[in-house]
Amino acid sequence: MPERIDIFIDLFDTSKAIVSYDIRGLQSDYPNRLITPDSMLPQTASYPLRDIQKLYQLAQNCTGNLPLNPLVTEPLVFTRAICNGTTLTKRWFARSALIHPGGGSYAHRYVLVHPDKASELQQYMHIKERPVASDDSLLGRLQRMSEDSMNSLIAGSSMFLEGDEFWLRKNDDYYVFPEKVWQANIDEAGLSYQLQSDASTCFIQRGNLCWSVEDHSDFLRISMVVLVIANILLVMGWSVYRWNSKRQEMRSRMLILQILTHELRTPIASLSLTVEGFRREFERLPETVYDEFRRLCEDSRRLRQLAEASKDYLQSDNKPLATEWVPSVEEWLAFKVEEEFTGDIELKINQDIAAKLNVYWLGTCIDNLIRNAVKYGVAPVTLDVTTTQTNITVKVIDHGELTQRDWRDLRKPFVSKSGLGLGLTIVESMVGRMGGKMSLIGPPTTFILEIPCETDVASR
Repeated sequence: MPERIDIFIDLFDTSKAIVSYDIRGLQSDYPNRLITPDSMLPQTASYPLRDIQKLYQLAQNCTGNLPLNPLVTEPLVFTRAICNGTTLTKRWFARSALIHPGGGSYAHRYVLVHPDKASELQQYMHIKERPVASDDSLLGRLQRMSEDSMNSLIAGSSMFLEGDEFWLRKNDDYYVFPEKVWQANIDEAGLSYQLQSDASTCFIQRGNLCWSVEDHSDFLRISMVVLVIANILLVMGWSVYRWNSKRQEMRSRMLILQILTHELRTPIASLSLTVEGFRREFERLPETVYDEFRRLCEDSRRLRQLAEASKDYLQSDNKPLATEWVPSVEEWLAFKVEEEFTGDIELKINQDIAAKLNVYWLGTCIDNLIRNAVKYGVAPVTLDVTTTQTNITVKVIDHGELTQRDWRDLRKPFVSKSGLGLGLTIVESMVGRMGGKMSLIGPPTTFILEIPCETDVASR
């Protein structure tokens, strides 16, 4: 710190000073007694209080007991001269202590009685008792100087600040610098300051100034805030970039799937024509291939349905899947259970209706749940269907021990035991695309599909 203050002092160019004052001339023209603020107060520390009181009574009445203490001889002479109208010479004021025990100068008190002596005795008056001088004069600067600055000047401090003027002592001269000069030097030296009167602690003091290294805490605080905001924006930007990348990747995959689905339609159509050709010649086929031909027809039908359903799914984006009217929900489900499952699957339905459904995807979801129940559950398996005017609720029930608490783990692909996860994830996704929801309760293990749909009276 002292090194920085020395650097700060060395930065000053005396040619840039507003004015300079020789300290010896200043002390000669303005003795300390005539500039210190304390001189305007009663001088109780320099004179016995009892004698000052007697002197005051004498000055007020010009009669009474005289103080006998030798310390008050000079003020006693002055008081008697005022009372008796005796003229005091200029020499007397020059040789006096200048300041009256009651505060203020002898000269000012004398001029109050002898106004014609004002100009002659002005140099012996306190600066606060003289007419106010211009701002750019030494007297004017002294008259407007604060108490702390005045004390620094009297003490001969190396520097002090008065208003926007910086007083710097070099050898026997005080140089006064404007604000733009000293403030620039403070910044260059990396210092900060406080007036002594404003500082709670002062580690290094020069005159009425408390010095410290320039505080960069605000800059550091702002820098930290900027860095935090920049990091947040960076993370947000990275997240948006990743999201856009994933979205673009998904779009690319969907496009490829759409192309593949479209291209599959040609060989599927060709296969259907071939199957149709065999169907026309069915009577000529040997009986040994009847079962294989039946499976070929069924697989061809399923392939055609899969291609059409996939096309619908891929082109619909987040829109609900296409639907068609099923004249009898009970007949449709009964046929599905009978044709696709050899086990004893019990079908229950509260009321048969006609409903507008996506036959392929809902059928696939029900098939998946029944197969899981048959393979991993506990027999018997029940398909319980409840129909209303606005939706269909499908429950696949077995006598397993799964509960609602198992649902979170079961729906995770590749995580759940027994291979259930991937299938259930697909089912849940399809149900969501149909505008419904899927849940699990138990025991007994019960998977529930709630599908909103248009309904009507069943037609058989």
